[in-house]
Amino acid sequence: MGAGAGAGLLQSIRARIERAKIYPEAARHEGVQGTVELRFRIAADGSVEAVEIVRSSGSGILDEASQETIRRAGPYPLVRGWIRLLLAYRLDQ
Repeated sequence: MGAGAGAGLLQSIRARIERAKIYPEAARHEGVQGTVELRFRIAADGSVEAVEIVRSSGSGILDEASQETIRRAGPYPLVRGWIRLLLAYRLDQ
């Protein structure tokens, strides 16, 4: 796979995750905002093999919602290795 194809694949995975993201109502109600840095691996069947918080948002609610979002957005196309991304939760968005 060429570099351009790999970048396009990662971009489509990120877009799928953003579409699956749900701002937790409890966090919204409490005015909690933040950004979670995660990494995850995709299994051969497209499911999420592992997901980890690299850097917490400072809110357990947002951290847990982010991990659930990664799992919910699958199945994914197979990409080898870890995928790292940021999920931002902003009240003005």
